[in-house]
Order: sequence, then structure tokens, then C-alpha cells
Amino acid sequence: MGWLGLDDTDHLGGGCTTWTMHQVLAALPDGAFVVDAPRLVRLYPAAPHRTRGNAALAAELRVECSPTEWLTWLECTWQDIVLPLRNKKTTSTHNHREQSASDPGMVWFDSPPPHDFYLRAVRELVDVKDVPKATWSAGGRGRIGATAAVAWNGKRATWEGIAWRKEAKGARQVDDDVLASLDDHPDLFACRDPRKGRGLVAPRGVSPVLFGLRGTSPEAVSNGVETLLNATTTEPIIAWELHRTNQTSGDHLTSVIEATVTDVQVRRGGHVTLVTDQAPMVAFRPSGPVAALAATLVKDDVIHALGMMIDGTVHLEGLRHVAGPLRDRQRPRCPACARRMKSLGQGQGLRCRTCDHREPSRWIGTEVSPTAWVQPPLDRRRHLAPDLRNGVPPHLAEHQ
Repeated sequence: MGWLGLDDTDHLGGGCTTWTMHQVLAALPDGAFVVDAPRLVRLYPAAPHRTRGNAALAAELRVECSPTEWLTWLECTWQDIVLPLRNKKTTSTHNHREQSASDPGMVWFDSPPPHDFYLRAVRELVDVKDVPKATWSAGGRGRIGATAAVAWNGKRATWEGIAWRKEAKGARQVDDDVLASLDDHPDLFACRDPRKGRGLVAPRGVSPVLFGLRGTSPEAVSNGVETLLNATTTEPIIAWELHRTNQTSGDHLTSVIEATVTDVQVRRGGHVTLVTDQAPMVAFRPSGPVAALAATLVKDDVIHALGMMIDGTVHLEGLRHVAGPLRDRQRPRCPACARRMKSLGQGQGLRCRTCDHREPSRWIGTEVSPTAWVQPPLDRRRHLAPDLRNGVPPHLAEHQ
């Protein structure tokens, strides 16, 4: 038994690490078998070298051939299938971020490295020199993700069925009526965008992936993939595979941040910066409900926040208004003549200027009620972002 990991064969011109891993596993020698569903592991979302979804692949294998035969196969597979995909680079047509050339890595571990390495690789930038030593490895930067995918313990998991098409270019054909019906399945998620009325399973760029159907149950995903593939207007495929994934796990986050707002700055373009007693936080305009809620906050509001710390600023992925000062604050009316009362000065109470009625100093207004969690629309969430409709997952709920 052992673990094979692979990463960084992806590029915007058509490369895809999921397809490369499928080819690698299809080429296993006699005496080597895949034990369970391959793993698709999303990594640090802010990595400068990321491409598209920034996912690495791993698979647990049972190897019954001799150690010499197995090492020979690893070397040959690296040379024949993976290494030719090195130094591929395609410039994005819609994003200003500089793309990095692919730098594949492939690793073999007789036993997986510590889960802590996965957590590190999903939460921060890791240097290749810090990668745990593998039983066998080849390549460059891709060894980071390949090793992290092997290190993931697979416990907080969802599932994705990925289907690959014959051509990497051209418009994809996925039956939208069938997809709409699958969107109602309780064990499937992120099938369609209810705001725009379009599917979310098919990537828009050049890629061999036709679609990726996600869900919380392997049976629901497998059945959904078969339903889509049998639909009349879904194009033919060359293969599909079920993957265990860390998507929606929230593993890139640490815990809920409880903070008090000291200033709210609505930027040009609709981005909102919250200055807090914990750290500055930013809600970008595409985050929709998150930016909208952030813009309503005032000084001394208490919030719960979820987000990644990037360059000293929390990039908000979830926000909840917990408490704060009265809204529409004003002085009470006189109970005798209904005129608005005025303050006599600090510590001197209130007085009605008409009838001289006096009361202790106080304000009236609308009390703040805690809100539910809000998060970006489906098409603007990270792959790793948890669904907050029922609150945050227990492992993140330090202040829940």
C-alpha cells in the first residue's frame, strides 16, 4: 500500500491536472490497483502560482509488483506522461494576474506524511524546500501540492464527479434542463446559479473538463453524473471519475473572528474596508451580501467574521452582525407634552423645554438584532468555502 500524488500540470491553454492523473492511473502496471476514489485537494487560494481551482490529486494504491518494477514504472510514467507538461503557460484573457508556467511534481509515499502539512499548504504559502521527504519524487513546485494531497486525512470531505470531453476547446454542451432538475437534489450543491439562471458545473475556459458535479454523497454524485451523461443534449465524453475532495471543508480558515468595528470605509467601486480591533477586513464588491452588510455597519458594532489573512488584511468570506449601538438614535419625547427632550449637559439628565419635565439621560432607537451569516453568491465563493446557511462548521465555531 502507498500513496501517489500529482500537481501543477494545469495551464489556461488546456492543461488539467485531473485529466493527467486519470491518464497516470489508467496506465498503472499489472499488480498495481487503486484502492479508493482518487482525492482532489484544493490548496492555498492566494498562492501566486495557482491556476484556476488550484487543485492537486492523490490516490491510495495497492502495489503487488516488485519494488524495482514499481520504481521503474514511476520513472517511466514521469518521463512519458507528466514531464512533457512542464513549462506550459497561457496568458489569461480576462484576468490581469500574471500566469506562471506549469512546474509538475509527482510523489510516492509508502505511508502518508503528517496531516499538519496539508493544513499548512491549504492556509499559507509553502516553499518546496519545506516539503516532507517522499519515498520517491520527481519535479519541481508541484511536489508541494502533490504531497499536501497525500497528507490530507480525507475526513471533512465532499465528492465531485469530473467528466472529460474529447476536445479541450469550444463551447461545452451540458443538458441544462437535466442540470436544473439535479439542482433540487438535497445531496448535490453548486449546480446552478439561481441569480443568473446558468449552470455552474462546466468551466468556461479551455480545458478537457466537460463538467464537475459536486455533492455530499458519493451515490448522489455518481447517479447525477450518469443522469447528465445520458441526457439528450450533453455531448459525448471520453471518461469520468468520482473524486473525494476537501471542497466546502473550510480547511483554509482557522476560526471565527470576533471583532469590534472602529471605522467603516466604503471604497470607490463598492469595496468595503472594516477597521476593527482585531485586524483590518475587506469585503470586495463581488462578495455581494457580504459587502452589503459590511457597508451598513457603524463604529462599535460587534461582528463575527470568516476569512483568510492575506498581507495583514482579512479577506471576508462570511460575516455576521452580532451586536452594536442603537440605530436611528434620538432622545425620547416628553410623556407630558410629547415634545422631544433635550440634554442639560453631561451627567445632568434630560429636560423638556416646554413643560420642564425632567428624566435621567438616555437614548431611544432601534435595537440591533443578530443577523444570520451571509456569504458571497455561489459563483463567487472559493471551492473551499463552507456553506454557512446553517451556521459555521463546528471546527470553525470558536465564537459561535
